[in-house]
Amino acid sequence: MQEAKVNSKLNLAVMFGGRSVEHEISIISALQMIKALDDSKYNVIPVYIAPDGKWYTGLKLLEKSIYPKFNSFRDIVEEVTLLPQPRLPGLRKLSKTRAEYIPIDVYFPVFHGENGEDGNLQGLFEMAEVNYTGFGLLSAALCMNKHICKMVLRSAGVPVLGGECVWKFDFINNPDAVLDQILANAELQNFPIFVKPCNRGSSVGIAKAEDRDSLLRALLNVFKYDLQALIEPFMGKMFEINIAVCGSGSDVKTSVVEIPQSDSGVLSYEDKYMRSGTKKNPDSQGMASLTRVINPQDLDPAVTEKVKQIAKTAFKALNASGNVRIDFMHDNNTGNIYLNELNALPGSLAFYLWAETTPEVLYTDLLDELIQIAINQGSQKASLERFIGFKALK
Repeated sequence: MQEAKVNSKLNLAVMFGGRSVEHEISIISALQMIKALDDSKYNVIPVYIAPDGKWYTGLKLLEKSIYPKFNSFRDIVEEVTLLPQPRLPGLRKLSKTRAEYIPIDVYFPVFHGENGEDGNLQGLFEMAEVNYTGFGLLSAALCMNKHICKMVLRSAGVPVLGGECVWKFDFINNPDAVLDQILANAELQNFPIFVKPCNRGSSVGIAKAEDRDSLLRALLNVFKYDLQALIEPFMGKMFEINIAVCGSGSDVKTSVVEIPQSDSGVLSYEDKYMRSGTKKNPDSQGMASLTRVINPQDLDPAVTEKVKQIAKTAFKALNASGNVRIDFMHDNNTGNIYLNELNALPGSLAFYLWAETTPEVLYTDLLDELIQIAINQGSQKASLERFIGFKALK
């Protein structure tokens, strides 16, 4: 792993965009985050991955207005890439005939969804042996697949909802058989039920099916975004509880909890991200703009404490690191609490939860902590033996 500088500014590559349906949400989160960074500590190098997969850097990328018409600005930003080769100094400039690099000390990915939050990019970081924030390869991949994540968490004693996971291939070949498979599940025999992509976030593609026909339509919609669909029981009387967890190894802390609000009872993509992003008010602040009750005073302290304990257990079970938001559901009928999903890189990095925590953690301080965790983990990996020489081939 690359050694971080001492007593000087760190060159910090803030990476965002990506090949994901959550592309624009990543841009919002990254630009918001860059404003919160301490410029006395970091030289920020914005790195934008366009929808076609090409990487760019340049100060123009700090202007939110360019992205809807980005093709008009490609000539004034520089195309770069990260090569999967250890001990290179940073980002390789592709416009140069000879090898030229932009030095990078720490990579800070701010992606939501596939090809950024799911382990793919983390694999490249590992091959290049660079310092990077957030989840490692395995943890990121596990959290992106909600079905497999549930299996791991259940084995660790974490309460999760049951349900069914089905594949697009099977659905295309025999949709009636897949519908029968779903409805044969004892937990899914009563409508309504929830249908959502197995490997997506931001509530993209989520739907509530009221009968067999609407279940068919919901699956058709999900399979536009994902190869797997996750079907879960619907809890009519429930409320959502979210919490942030930060740290690495055994050093883990939790934020205050929040209860998100929605008029429909289902948090949609629009609920989460578009409420402050209308034509009249386009300056959306991502998840920070969602209607919410943070640190609710009327919530039973026992419920809050249980959520915190389960969150820590889940964080450690997945060998997580950095900052994560974990979403829970409280069943009002039974009092049971279920872990719904983990957001390895939550919208707005869930800074609004830490701002209300005692002691208060400012967004700038949270970012400092995440960068320091990345440096510490990089140092630990650098101490490992990578090659033991040729023995079997002699």
